[in-house]
Amino acid sequence: MRVKTEKKRNEIIEIAGNLFRTQGYGAVSMATIAAEVGGSKGTLYGYFASKEELFAAFVVSAGKQRWEEFIAFPDKKGQIEARLQTLGRKYLRFLLSHEIMSVNRLVIAEAVRFPELGRIFYDNGPRSVIGIIATTLEDATNAGELDIADPVSAAWHFKALCEARVFEQYLWGIRNKMTDQEISENVTPACRIFLESFRAGKKSG
Repeated sequence: MRVKTEKKRNEIIEIAGNLFRTQGYGAVSMATIAAEVGGSKGTLYGYFASKEELFAAFVVSAGKQRWEEFIAFPDKKGQIEARLQTLGRKYLRFLLSHEIMSVNRLVIAEAVRFPELGRIFYDNGPRSVIGIIATTLEDATNAGELDIADPVSAAWHFKALCEARVFEQYLWGIRNKMTDQEISENVTPACRIFLESFRAGKKSG
């Protein structure tokens, strides 16, 4: 029996990811991946029970570094405006990175024919992002800084405000680079609009 190793698993994910990106999910079979890896299908299935499971591992791997940068959030001190702007900037850098954008495009291109891809991507991407944002908003609500009854719903609003305009421009290839200043210029009004609705004390006036 062959011993499974983390090095081999990562090699398989990298090779499969390159094939998914260049050929599309539907055009790539487990046999094709096995041939590129240089082993048998039996060895491949020893690491991943299905192509869907392998794709999920690719999604996680593709965004691992960017995800770690996103969740490296500073402490809870400081004004809520500053904390939201930090969160928004981190989110935009994560979303607009080459790694995350390439997976977005792949899923959009293939999801109609392979609906499972949307679920895999959502579970390993947007749902996790919303969880981080919602936790931040809930903490601020508990601290009396925000007035939010449903942090998850509010997190979706915050996410949409931060990515307004620029996400589509990146997705469609209209632009492929933003400076830190440009990211801040997109996030600052997003935070202002968000706080106009959810800052504690606003609704009473």
